[in-house]
Amino acid sequence: MTILEANRIYLFSQFAEFGQPPHEILAELGYQLTVQSLTLPRQPVLDLSELQHSLERRIQLTPLTSEQARREALVSPVLFSVVEPLNLRLNIEYPVSGKRSKGTLDYLIRGENTLRVVEAKRDDLTRGFTQLAVEMTELGNCYGGVTTGNIWQFAQLNNTQITQDINLYRVPADLTDLMSILTGILTPALLVQGAKPEVKI
Repeated sequence: MTILEANRIYLFSQFAEFGQPPHEILAELGYQLTVQSLTLPRQPVLDLSELQHSLERRIQLTPLTSEQARREALVSPVLFSVVEPLNLRLNIEYPVSGKRSKGTLDYLIRGENTLRVVEAKRDDLTRGFTQLAVEMTELGNCYGGVTTGNIWQFAQLNNTQITQDINLYRVPADLTDLMSILTGILTPALLVQGAKPEVKI
């Protein structure tokens, strides 16, 4: 029994509403899903004490009861803290129209690799991951992250193979690991210290 209607273009957000598991939906799009520990690129990061304190205070002071609240209190501050020192552009609500799906990407960053980030609706990482994986198929080889704001999970697309990392990263407890991964994805393996990267649009 097929899940997707032939010749129909779906909105990205619709894939988060399907009850079928991600691997079945992706199989109909011609992709294979593997769930395993993913070796993600990493880079050393500078002192994060100020960012960590700021995030802790935001969690204490902000009721994280809506997607907008989580975006402004947790997700955007983390991503801006990554792109600003790297001089990369943070695309927000970036429109994409593909062969089987279309919509707006919550966040898109182009650095050494392309990274897209989706905010999991209703704190549901599983359905949020399904939406993320579909969005990744329309971008080609790239990395992706799905987040509830205080929990992050990563994935990688290589040709027709999507690998979902089994590891989860918490904010603010795992902030150093999270920032190291985000920076590692977006920077070359041997970035010259002090060099100012070109802005990528």
